[in-house]
Formats: sequence, structure tokens, C-alpha cells
Amino acid sequence: MKYIYVVLISLFFTFFGFSQIKKSLKVFTDYNFFYDPTSGEYIEFKFQFDTQNLEIITNNNWHSSRVKVQIMILKDTNKIINKQYFIESPRFQDSLNDDFFDVRRLNIKPGNYDLILSFKDANSTLDPIISRQKIHVPDFHSNFAISDIQICDNIRESKEENILSKSGYDLFPRLVNYFPSDCLFLPTYLEIYNPQNDSTLLRLKTVFYSMDNKIEKEQFANTVDVVVSKVTPIIQKNDISLLPSGSYRLVYLLMKDSLVLTSSSYYFDRTNDLPDFISSDNIVLDPIFQSSVPNDSLEYYLASIIPVANSMEVPIISKIIKEHDIAKIRKYIQSFWITTAGRINATSAWLKYKEQVKMVERTYSTSIFKGYETDRGRVYLKYGAPTAIATRETSPSEYPYEIWQYDKIKQFSNKRFIFYNPDLVNNHYQLLHSDMQGELKNYRWQQLLTKRNSPNQNIDDPNDGNKDHYGGESSDVFQQY
Repeated sequence: MKYIYVVLISLFFTFFGFSQIKKSLKVFTDYNFFYDPTSGEYIEFKFQFDTQNLEIITNNNWHSSRVKVQIMILKDTNKIINKQYFIESPRFQDSLNDDFFDVRRLNIKPGNYDLILSFKDANSTLDPIISRQKIHVPDFHSNFAISDIQICDNIRESKEENILSKSGYDLFPRLVNYFPSDCLFLPTYLEIYNPQNDSTLLRLKTVFYSMDNKIEKEQFANTVDVVVSKVTPIIQKNDISLLPSGSYRLVYLLMKDSLVLTSSSYYFDRTNDLPDFISSDNIVLDPIFQSSVPNDSLEYYLASIIPVANSMEVPIISKIIKEHDIAKIRKYIQSFWITTAGRINATSAWLKYKEQVKMVERTYSTSIFKGYETDRGRVYLKYGAPTAIATRETSPSEYPYEIWQYDKIKQFSNKRFIFYNPDLVNNHYQLLHSDMQGELKNYRWQQLLTKRNSPNQNIDDPNDGNKDHYGGESSDVFQQY
């Protein structure tokens, strides 16, 4: 599943509608690839519009909003698809109105394309917001294949045909890949394609892989027999109530005996109140773990694993540090790495991480902060070494800064982090902006970076500070990756 989150923030004022603040368009989008035997491959877009962030018009005591949508798909410079239309919200009588959806299915041949999406609040003077990315349309009709996995908030039998209908069911899309603890199920819809069009008995295996420690969660695996014809829809309601916090890859494997014919994946993040650690009370200390850390460094190394700990483990680590119990600290460090890497790989994973902590300490520590406490140190420990680093320490118009680029972080490609040093006198570079999910996002980062020579910028002007400055090249450097 692919996601594009489109949000534009404005601070201009108006006296129209339900709010005194001029509203900014907020859209959640997703697209999946499917196949129709009569027309071929197609891309299915799902758009969710936040009505609270749209300008409202009133007509005969009814209120509504309207969005102009443009979908453009290009091959090289040729427009393969250029579809423009307006989508109206349902009419409502008060400001407590729900989000509304739109689903569009467009046929497209297999291959590589550029996708451009544009959204404009038809009742607002704000400029449209635009998203661009590259897409690959798979070939579904040459062999056994599985469509993209569509994640749903709910699935129910269709009473009448509507935009959410598919294979006799209404599929209510879920357009965020984060599942908090109150989400007990992960409903999925997918299709299996058999170009031979003969009924074939195959096996469909469901697997949850932890992206944090590369281990399959075997207790959540499931295998069913399926009779595959030309197009076979599959609906599953995966129970994730006991799935611990972490990042996961849900994989569907189509198998014949033990041979994997094809697969399809979906990445998501999970937060669950269930503890996912091995009780340190039952840990038998490994001599290698004991010898790897002297007593006077135990609290330092326990704190150093905070960058790779989950949100539930951090308060536990802080509590153990305050207790100053040497035996308890040793047991916890060992239990943490058993949970993270498995019993067989726990020792080697810890020793490798320890070397990274030492390197981070040498490179990024300051007179006040330890290496793992700095933003650069935390990012390095959490995501590993960046693919490329661009350093600018002497820009005449900007604070010293570094831009880190990663070709791959888990399921994400081409992620960037920009750090800057507003103090000028130490090594403490602070995270200013990143396009990595879950990290600080500051779309006014250029304004802050150039405040060294432009202290009186207009915060109500989204372009102020983004204009060219003498010697300033941060935007070009950031965009080159």
C-alpha cells in the first residue's frame, strides 16, 4: 500500500463559515493496483477529505464543501491520464460533519510512470496542493499474481452498488498505516489472479514480520487453502489484539506445496499496551554481556538504547536507571537484546550496537550532551549510517547545517534529515526537518535556517525565508536527493 499525506497550513484570517481562521485543505490519499480480465490493469485511488479543514458554503440552511481534483499520469513527458473533476461533500446542517471519501478507478498499462495529484478547495483562494511521485504498474495477466493489499476500517456486504463496492462488498478504506492499541483487527481485501482461468487449489499464507528485529511473529501466521480461478477475491479479518508495539510487514504468500508462487506486502506501525519484553527477573546473565560493560558504565549503556527502544520501554529504562541497581541493569540490557534480536543473535547485536554508541560518542557528543542524546546521534543509532551527508559549515546566509540522506529506511525510500547549529560555538546540531514518518516535520525550516542574517521574517508569509539568499543553497542541496 502506498500513502501520500497532503497537508497545507495557513495563518490568514477570514470571517466566513464556522471559523475565523482560513481553513487549509487536508487530504489523505492511497492507491492500489488491481486487474480486470475485460479491461486489464487499473489503479484505484482513495481520497479522504477532512471537512473541518474545508471552506463551507451555505444554501437554504444546508452546508457543503467542494474540492477540485486533478489526477495526472505521465510516461516520460506524455500525458497518459489527465483527469479533472469536482467532488462535493454530503450536505450537513451543523459544523459537526464527517470526513467524506472519493474512489476513482483508471485503467493503465503495466510500466513506470510519474504520478501528479492536485487538490484545490473550490471555495478557497488558497493555491492547490500538489503531490508528485513515481509509480510502477505491475503486470497481472502473465502469471499467478496477487493484487495490492487494501486495508479497511470495515468490510460489509453491499446492499446496493456504490463507490466503495467491490466483489459484492463495501470496503471502507483505512488511509493511515498506524494501528493504536484500540484497533483489535486488521481487515484486508486482495485479489488472486490466475491467467489460465482453470480452478487450481493453492495455499495462501499470512505472515507478520517484525521490521525491528527481522523476525517472523509465528503465532500470528495463518494458512488457508484457496481455489484460484481467473479472479479470486480474498477477505480476511486479521486479529492483532495481541500484536505487540512495533513496525511490521504483513505478507500474503501464494504457495503450491512449499513453493512460493508470488506475494504481496503491506507495511504498518503498531502501538499496543501489551508489554513485549522478556522478564529480566528470569534472565541468566551471559558472561559475554557481563564482561562487555564495566559497572561504572552500566547506566550510560542502558540509557544509550533509548534511541532504539519503543515508547513503552523508555519509561522502564528511565526507572531502572534511577534505581542504580547494578544486577537489574545488567539483566535488563540482556533481556532487551533477546527481545530485539532473538536469543541466538542477542549477544552479537548488542556488541555491534555498542560499537555504534562509541562511534556516536566520539563524533556527535558535546560538552553538555552525550552522543546518543544528540539529534544526530539518535538518528544514527535508530536508522544506521546515512547513505550520503552534505555538510555546509560556512554558508554566509545560513546557520551551519548537515543534510543526511538514506536510500532506504525499513519500507521507506529516499528519506532526508536536515540538522542545523544555531549556537555556532559547539557541536550540537539540532534536527530541523525530516520527511521520515514519525520524525519532526517543519515546512518552514528554510526560514529558521536563514534567520542568521534575516531575523525579522514574516511568519505569516509561507514563502518568506524560502527566497534565494546570497550563498544560500540549502534548498538545492535538500532537493538534489
